[in-house]
Amino acid sequence: MNVYKHNTHNNVDSLAPFQRSKTAFLIEGLDKLDVKGKPYHVEEWDFSTTHVVGINYTLLVRFQATKTEYVNEIQDAMYKVYHYFNGKNSSLVSVRVMDTLKTGLQHVADCLDGTEWCNLENNRKWKSFLRQLKQKKLGRVSVQKIISALNKLTECGELNSYVDAKALYKCASGNERKQFVAIPHRLYQRIMSRALDVVETYHPYRHDISSVMGEAYKIKKRVQSGEKLFSEGRGSGRELSMTRSAIEQRIDSAVKSITHDIPDFKINFNGSVLSDILASCLMVVQGFSGVRIGEAASFNANSADEVIVNSKKVTVLTGETTKGNNGKPKTVTWQSHPVAEVALELAYDMMAFARTFYQQGVDEKERQGETKENIEHMRRQLGSAFLVPTITRQASNNYIIYPSVALKRFIKSLDYKATIEDVEEFNMLNPTREGELKVGGTYSGLSSHDFRRTFAVFFVRYGFGTASGIKFQFKHENINMSGYYANNAELAQMNDLLMDEEILEELKEAGIDLGVDIFDEIFNQSEHLSGAKGEEIMQDRMKKLEAGESIFMTREEIEENLRRGNFHIMQLPSGAYCTNGSCDRVCGTLSFRAEIKECEHKVVSDKGAKVIAKQRDRLIAKFTNLNTGDPLKSSILTGLKQKIQVEELTLKAHEIPYQPFNDDIILNSAS
Repeated sequence: MNVYKHNTHNNVDSLAPFQRSKTAFLIEGLDKLDVKGKPYHVEEWDFSTTHVVGINYTLLVRFQATKTEYVNEIQDAMYKVYHYFNGKNSSLVSVRVMDTLKTGLQHVADCLDGTEWCNLENNRKWKSFLRQLKQKKLGRVSVQKIISALNKLTECGELNSYVDAKALYKCASGNERKQFVAIPHRLYQRIMSRALDVVETYHPYRHDISSVMGEAYKIKKRVQSGEKLFSEGRGSGRELSMTRSAIEQRIDSAVKSITHDIPDFKINFNGSVLSDILASCLMVVQGFSGVRIGEAASFNANSADEVIVNSKKVTVLTGETTKGNNGKPKTVTWQSHPVAEVALELAYDMMAFARTFYQQGVDEKERQGETKENIEHMRRQLGSAFLVPTITRQASNNYIIYPSVALKRFIKSLDYKATIEDVEEFNMLNPTREGELKVGGTYSGLSSHDFRRTFAVFFVRYGFGTASGIKFQFKHENINMSGYYANNAELAQMNDLLMDEEILEELKEAGIDLGVDIFDEIFNQSEHLSGAKGEEIMQDRMKKLEAGESIFMTREEIEENLRRGNFHIMQLPSGAYCTNGSCDRVCGTLSFRAEIKECEHKVVSDKGAKVIAKQRDRLIAKFTNLNTGDPLKSSILTGLKQKIQVEELTLKAHEIPYQPFNDDIILNSAS
């Protein structure tokens, strides 16, 4: 259909016709045309000629799923908003904002039973709208999209006043916004250990995987085209049946002839095997860097590099982020570990067969007239390590994997049963999700977004970055990321590296959260305190009680002191705490102290004393195993005995029952 350009200066219709097109919405003034079907009333809006987006985002806004009776009016509103804000701001409205606007307006139209937006200003219809919205049981995020859409309509003059956001939020199903999950540390260890095992197993076979899958897809294509693969043997002279079941049977038979020595690798065309390996690669990359899923998608086999920091080699990953940059990609660097490079090599190289296939498809789209910018975006995607693993199911212009299904399959395969301790830890770390993890169950909602928050929490609470903290194994070597904070400070000063400031901020916030939990335990929950600083706090408690003062400190007061720098706390591997913010003593790297004279900053709570009691039991078992009369072990046994007896002082202070340890060191006659 042809329409004519309207001259807004003299109100005369120009003779220059406009065709309906995916890019017509970019032209200002088309809403003034006195025609029913505007040039931008099409199924897709294509932003490729004006916008650049993150590698895992689309340059299209699609309207195929929008109700037919509402779609034109929703597009009219979006068109007005787009040009109003583009005229007002120096930067263009992003594609994601426009897609969110579309979703919000769709919800509004559904609840309003139409697109007369001004009806929201009618009190009776407003109340009806709220009732309909509540019945939809939308989550808080969806309601936020509605509020954002209506606020934009108000700003550009479609509505006369701003809507009551509080009334809208009350219609949300569950008013509290849930944060991303911090995974309990035992479950996280299982997840990361399994993912590391997968990466270690398949990395040597990454090129074989690509070769085998490439051969399988070639066979499939030949069979589907009607080619007879075998010219001799039983049935070779018969005419081929081209029914679906016959084709699938011939494909299965032919694929079985492909030989390989890849362990536990089954060739299939549904992508599940490849998805599982890619999911493990993604978890390793995210788990050892804290990047978001979109940022991980920008990585390839060459994204990892080594830089020298304080005379040590540090692995960094360089990729793109759109966070805080109005949806536009910018290059950012994350500190990581060499194992992330191995995972990226595996993911990238094993998908070489798919990359070649997809490249042919992009070349064909280019020949058919796809915009240059869209072609460039698709080729950027093909450079990613994380491609869609099922080449026959890849749709539209997206080639980046959606990992959600593979992650859920991964967590199910772990068959992890949550303990009481796991549930308590989950509820403590995720107060907005309390009750979602049950004893004997598992966290089935694992998503790639959870790894960033878990990275920060795990790092701070469990010493991921220290020599004394929880470790993972890869190729029989322990992995840790010691020196992370110091390295980041150095990396941030390098002119060619832009650091991810948000992950550093999340680490800081995780540290404050941990500090609040620990000081709450020390001040308000622990009946006994030991250690030099613990005894000092107990004496202060007694003085306050005698003076009739409160000895309780609220979590808010604790947090304020932490943020001001008045309180410092560090969790030691022994189960004790150190309150010295600049501590560099060796006790922070040892499980037990042997010296009687202890650090003046040490605090042991009742909870920590129970940890020490368990560690003491393990030391006694170790002593018993070594106490065989071997004179070469006598000095080790002496040290162990001292440590065991010193920790008995702690157990006594916390009224924890124990059997005094007095075993003699056995010395045989030869010694």
